[in-house]
This record gives sequence, C-alpha cells and structure tokens, in this order.
Amino acid sequence: MTGKTHLAVGTASALCITYPSDFKELALCIIASSVGSVVCDVDVKSSDSRKDLNRITAIAVILGIAVLFAEYKFDLGITKNFSRESDMFRLVLGFISFIAVCTFGKYQPHRSFMHSIPALAILTGIVYFMYPALAPYFFIAMFSHIFIDLFNKKKVKLLYPLKKGICFRLCPADGKANDVLFFIGSVLSVFFLILAILHIFRWF
Repeated sequence: MTGKTHLAVGTASALCITYPSDFKELALCIIASSVGSVVCDVDVKSSDSRKDLNRITAIAVILGIAVLFAEYKFDLGITKNFSRESDMFRLVLGFISFIAVCTFGKYQPHRSFMHSIPALAILTGIVYFMYPALAPYFFIAMFSHIFIDLFNKKKVKLLYPLKKGICFRLCPADGKANDVLFFIGSVLSVFFLILAILHIFRWF
C-alpha cells in the first residue's frame, strides 16, 4: 500500500483501539502513530520515510559532532549532566538506537527486516525505553502497516532473517484496494479524532 494509506490506516487504528482520554494522550497518539505507520518503508528508495530518515540522520550527526567538539574544547560538563539527567539520557540514547535500527533497515530489501516481527519488537522496545507512553500507539500503527501489506502480491518476511515470506496475493499495492483503504482510514481517523475531542470536553 502507499504511504498515505498506511498513515491513514495506522492513525485510525491507534485512535480506535486506544481511545485517548485527554489532549496529552491524543497528541502522543497522533505523533507515535504517524511515525509507526510509515517507518517500515524506509527500505523503499523513493519513499518520503527514507528521505526524512536521511535528513534526520544528517542533522543528528552534525549536532553530535558539534556537541562532542564543544565538550572537548570547552569542557562543558555535558557528559556528567547526562549521567544525572536519566530521562534525557534515555531519550537521546533511544533516539540514536532508533535511527541506527532504521538505518540498518534502510539497506535491506523491501518488505524484509523493516516489515518483520523482530523489527516491530525492537523498535517498539526502543520507543518504550525512550518514552513508555508512546509505545502502544507506535506498536499498533506499525503492526497495521505490516498487516495490510500482507494482502499485496509481494511477500513480507515476517520472520526475518528467514528467507521465506508470506502474502495473500489479493491486490496490488497501488490499486483500487489501496484507494478504498485510504478512504476508509481517512474517514475513520477524522471520526475517532472528533469522538476523542468530544469525549475530552465531556460533550459525548
């Protein structure tokens, strides 16, 4: 399926299953599900996910080099602060680990590692390490991506690194089924978003 379809279905799935009860949960749901629903496709050379990963990686490397240089040159005590600020340490370490796993996946064949159960478990674990509240939303959205790709004609290597893949061969990735799923996902995303907002304001 296309990226916009995965985004719509992943967001709708996360909103429907978790039913956020306040604005904080709603924001976390939208953020985490947006990432989880498209992260699988970093292994597609033309995908927006891959391009975004390249930009984020480049910025992270530049910032990392700048911070290390400043620490070495001016002894700013950044390393000591990290050991004391455990939450920040977990956030930065988790972010680096997430980028590293995605970078590895970027160079694997499409629908192999990044569409596998091991990748789902590893990335969800990293997200949980970084910020536990994000993990359920991320997991649901990434799972939805993998699940609906099973209906296409290209095999998904769920048990990577095993070579054998699975697919139901019911529809092409960019055909009418994709359009229908995009429409349903978009409608349900808006519906559950409105429902969540009404619930938060106690109007429903």
